Formats: sequence, C-alpha cells, structure tokens
Amino acid sequence: MKKWGFIFLLLLTACHKKPVASAPPSYPVEIGVAVQKEAPLFIEALGHVDSITAINIRSRVEGEITGVYFTQGQEVKKGDLLFTIDPRPYQADLKDAQATLDQNLANLALAEEKVKRYRILTKNEYYSQIDYETLQANYAATAAIVEQNRAQVDKALIDLNYCWIYAPIDGMMGILLVDFGNMVCPCTDATGLTTLNQMAPIYVTFSIPEYQLPQIQKYNRNGNLKVMAAYEDFKEEVFEGKLFMLDNSVDAQTGMIKLRALFPNGKRELWPGQFIRTRLILTTLPNAVLIPYTAVQLTMSGPVAFVVKGDQTVEQRALKLGQREDDQVIVLEGLKGGEKIITEGQLNLFEGAHVFLPGSQ
Repeated sequence: MKKWGFIFLLLLTACHKKPVASAPPSYPVEIGVAVQKEAPLFIEALGHVDSITAINIRSRVEGEITGVYFTQGQEVKKGDLLFTIDPRPYQADLKDAQATLDQNLANLALAEEKVKRYRILTKNEYYSQIDYETLQANYAATAAIVEQNRAQVDKALIDLNYCWIYAPIDGMMGILLVDFGNMVCPCTDATGLTTLNQMAPIYVTFSIPEYQLPQIQKYNRNGNLKVMAAYEDFKEEVFEGKLFMLDNSVDAQTGMIKLRALFPNGKRELWPGQFIRTRLILTTLPNAVLIPYTAVQLTMSGPVAFVVKGDQTVEQRALKLGQREDDQVIVLEGLKGGEKIITEGQLNLFEGAHVFLPGSQ
C-alpha cells in the first residue's frame, strides 16, 4: 500500500507542475541596408553606333588601279593619297584639248584682226557691209568655239585629277574591295573601292516611346543632357556623351522617336554599326533611398519589404517604388536611409517574426 501511495503522490505532483513555454521560431535571413545617396533619373534604350560621316570611296574615271597607298584598317588624315588610276589616257586627252584650244585661239586672233581692219574700209564704203557682217559673225563663232575648247580643257584636267584619289576626311579605312591592277569604271562600280568612316567623334542613335518625349523636352530645356553607353551592363566599362538632337518627327507606325547622342570616342571604344545599351540621364535625385531589388516582395496590394527592428523581429512595410537601376531600386516612400531590410529568406516571414543571420547563433 505504501508503494501505491507513493506513486499516486508523484502523479499528483506532476499534474500540478506548470508547462514550460517554448521559444518562438526564428528564421535565417540575409540582411541589407537602405542607402541614401544621389541617384540618376534616366531612360534606358537599345541604340546603335553611327559614323558622323561614312564614305564609299569610288572611282570617278575608268582605268587601271596603279597604286594603293594605305593598309586596311589604317587611320588616315584628310588629304592622304589612297589610290592612283593610270593617268596616261587622261594626260593625252588634256594635251589634245589644249592643242585644239591653241589652234582656235589663233583663229580667233585672226578673225578679230580682220574685223578691226575692215571696219574703217566698210565705213568708207571700200568694203561691202554684208561681207563685213560675215567677218563679225565668223569672229563670234570662233570665240564660241574657243569657249567650248576651254571647257574641254577644264574637263580633261578634272578627269586627270580624278586619277589620284585622296581621303576627304579623317577616318579609318575599311576592307579593300578592288585590288591593285584591276580595272575600275564609275558606271559599273556599284560597291566602290573601299569605305572610309569617321571614328571620332561618333553618333549613338536610339529610340524612345513618344509618351516619354515631353519629359525629355522638359529636362532638355536646361541644357544638353548626359547620355551613358555600355556594352552589356553599366557596372563595367561605361562611356559618356551628350544628347545631340531629337528627330523632327515621331514615327507614326511605331510611335517611337529617334534621338542622337555625340560621343568623343577618343580611344575608339565605339564602332560603327555596333548595338549598345544607352541611358539618357534626365536629372539627379539628391537624397534617393536605394535598396537591393531582391528585398522587394510583390503582393496583391503592391510591393512590400520586411524591415528588421532592434529586437530582431520584422515589420512589413508597403513601398512606393521608383526607377530600377541594375540590381538596385529607388524607394520613393516606405523606407528611410539606414534601415535594415531582408534581402533573402522572406518566404516564411510574417509581421513580428523573429529572424537571425546564419552563423550568428
């Protein structure tokens, strides 16, 4: 009996013992900080690079190429000799035209002398009026022939000068399309001899939707807007230029308007025909709050973020977002600079949930 009484006493004591409260669950997360700093307000678009001047070098005369004075891909200066075409046929044409001119100049001098001599004889009626008028007509006809001969000499000289082809601008030579020794003809040479592109400065052309045009016009009134360009993203190599112009009309079929920026391109980073990302910087926000975009959670009521409080619990905040810049986003309302936010591990979180950093416990 004593044994059963002792067991009953133990059970009675156990029934009156208070249960120990379990600690609330804590969730592992990654934490970031809302940063307050200057941030650009921009419009991003895909653009392509254009030479300010792109020239297809062609022959103006027919003949054999007797000289090529550049290497492919070479940068040349305005006035540098590029090609020579056999000048001998055109030198012969010039000599022939000059000889014809000299012959008719002699005839003109004789016709003029006759007019002078017979003027007095005709006045004194020693020479008939009709014959004198014939002399005057002959003089006028010879003078016209002389002018025609002078034009032929000028044309022959122009054709001769076309046998030497010079660079019309500073730029970079393209691939040689017709080799030394080949015949060229302006009437059949559709592709040309080579190309010459101006490399610096250079254009970047891009298009934006027409609804953004008033915003651009608003900020552009204060001066030239800055344009940034990059190959892949704006974290690595970035090039800076200025907005050069807006096209004078919106494309009615696409609803887009073209813009052009001018880049110095001193190191030849930008290449004609290349596609490139662009950002038209409208203005700079002086005290923007930026957070990693991974901190933003999209809900039915809008974007939210979890803010870490001092007691390691979280508070859910509704956000008003601005422009996204790569992996960051501007927060217009809902956060202040310096506040801690959850960047990873939000899946199981709720208002008041406890969190911890992995490795901190």
